[in-house]
Amino acid sequence: MAASHAKQLALSREYREAAEEHLERLEYLHDRGFYALSHYIAGVAVECVLRAHLVMVDPEFDARHDIIELRRGARFFDFVPHEAQESVAAALGEVTTRWSNNHRYRSGASVLRYLKTAKLDRRVKGDALKYSSHRIVSASIHIVTMGLLRWKN
Repeated sequence: MAASHAKQLALSREYREAAEEHLERLEYLHDRGFYALSHYIAGVAVECVLRAHLVMVDPEFDARHDIIELRRGARFFDFVPHEAQESVAAALGEVTTRWSNNHRYRSGASVLRYLKTAKLDRRVKGDALKYSSHRIVSASIHIVTMGLLRWKN
């Protein structure tokens, strides 16, 4: 039993470290115009922090890359401060709308087509891919930062 719990803690730590490393790279990628890659890494960072929570609840749970199911299985909002829950929920909506695990295969033009198909380019003046990258990066930073509070306190 103790070995199983130690394994959960180690896996949770791995996911947290990955989430933190991805956060360090997100703004760098966005600021240098790697908008398609920043979309993908933003979603992966959120997935990592959710998995860090999830393995502590149910190490056997596998929601693949479904952020909504990962959030539910991890009981994520149990660990988000009450005053931040509304903004974190909005940020999760932003990420789930803009992210797809398939972005790992997409070029910038392909991610832009994805955004257009989802009608996320509406009323955007200028570069819709850059705009969307900013939105998903900001949302991801907020979610991961709130998600890591469980281990910071």
